[in-house]
Amino acid sequence: MNSSRKINYSTRVSKNIERKMLRDLLSRFSSSFPMNNYTYVGFGSKYFTDYLMMHKYLHINNLVSIEGDTGNKAKYEFNKPLSCIDMKYGMSHDVIPDLPLDKNKTIIWLDYDGLLTEGCLSDIAELTGRLESGSIIFITYNSRPLKSAELKKEYSDIETGNERIKTHLRKVHGESYIPHDLDIKGLGNWDKYSSLLRDIVINCISKRLDIINRGEESKLKYKQLVNFNYKDGCEMSTLGFTFYRTEEEGNRLSLTNLDSFDFYRENNESYKIEVPSLTMKEIKALLEIMPNGKRKEIEKVVPPSEVDQFSKIYKYLPIFADSELA
Repeated sequence: MNSSRKINYSTRVSKNIERKMLRDLLSRFSSSFPMNNYTYVGFGSKYFTDYLMMHKYLHINNLVSIEGDTGNKAKYEFNKPLSCIDMKYGMSHDVIPDLPLDKNKTIIWLDYDGLLTEGCLSDIAELTGRLESGSIIFITYNSRPLKSAELKKEYSDIETGNERIKTHLRKVHGESYIPHDLDIKGLGNWDKYSSLLRDIVINCISKRLDIINRGEESKLKYKQLVNFNYKDGCEMSTLGFTFYRTEEEGNRLSLTNLDSFDFYRENNESYKIEVPSLTMKEIKALLEIMPNGKRKEIEKVVPPSEVDQFSKIYKYLPIFADSELA
């Protein structure tokens, strides 16, 4: 079932925080790469939260939503909040090859709610080969670590745990981008497994760039921007990359100072979005000491680890209020 039938991502706290962090990252990016002529492509579902953000904060008018739920077109057309959203119905692997990506620089968010399958990697390879210099791609996928009991049940005909893991990885991700020096130890750990998935994505992008750069004097390069891990019920990861070709574009990218963001990541060290469980009164008290106030009194009530978590995300933390009308 399409996740838009079940999930409103605007009210998922970690996802909401991630979205706002990406908004700030893109706003800073736009200081060197003005975005009014960019195209935004994503999976809008019926809520279109990202589209309102891209239009309101980045002034992007060219908006494309890929929707695989072709049986409910009337619902998506009705809920479309902006006239400049162009609906493209079909699965991503069918729609992406027909997108006119050579007309504008593009921001594309492949916001998968499932595993990083071989089909997802095909989408990434297709886009890597066609995105214009200055474009950005975000990729979100389920990064729930492997569970030995589940693998044993699914691959009951395979005797050893190591072979079950290798078989599962090949089944889900294919064989083209799995690292040759694969270390399968510890893949039941979230950090270790999400790091492997990042390596697979990096291999996919790098191999595609090797092909398109053959014979080119000015070679297309990539730079990682974010590496998020977060939970809204299930372990998820988001990677983000930008592409540039010339030295001048590389210099403009450096001038954006994206690395001044605490959540900026250009390596395999993930940034974990962790949201402490706090009351409204605790949130108010914590806000009063942000960013550099004394913590001694509040730490009598809120554990120091949760104060640390709050200090990292308080600027982005949504407040959901339940209002009952008598």
